[in-house]
Amino acid sequence: MSHPCTNTQGSAPCEAPPEYGLHLLDIICATKESIGEGLNDDELTRLLLLSNELPTEAGFTFLSFSGGIVTLGVPQQDLAKWYQDGGWIALEKVKTAESIAKKYELSLFEPPDLASLRYLNPDSVHHHLELATRRETVVVAHPQYLKVRVYRDVADGGFTMKSMKPIALGPELLQDLSALYRE
Repeated sequence: MSHPCTNTQGSAPCEAPPEYGLHLLDIICATKESIGEGLNDDELTRLLLLSNELPTEAGFTFLSFSGGIVTLGVPQQDLAKWYQDGGWIALEKVKTAESIAKKYELSLFEPPDLASLRYLNPDSVHHHLELATRRETVVVAHPQYLKVRVYRDVADGGFTMKSMKPIALGPELLQDLSALYRE
């Protein structure tokens, strides 16, 4: 089946209609799997950025692939709607994140942005949202980006070799996460 967003003019990515069943994270994973180990993460990122077949999904756009994690651009955000006093995430965003975490059986954390820790004023320390398993962080939601782990490292029985195993998150994940980025 031809991708509905294929274009030859190099225009901006289109929004993939849900009825096509094509999802941004699935397309990225399929591309990675189709090229195998022939490209490193930086080269894969460049290839994907040149692709005219990557849709925008739920307002998110592809930025990079690194270490099994896809980093996505997010719609422009009003920081006043993300943060309450003291740099903590606004209660409405936390409630939305709790609902998403529950659906995907993940734990929710609100760690500080490490770069903001260098300031001595505790009111200047901002936080972000992390959804995680007991083993690893799966989603990092920040007002300036979204990170989603699509592969996890799996020991292959050797001490030096690692392989990547896909994480089954479900096709609605980006749509669910988009609720955090609605104004």
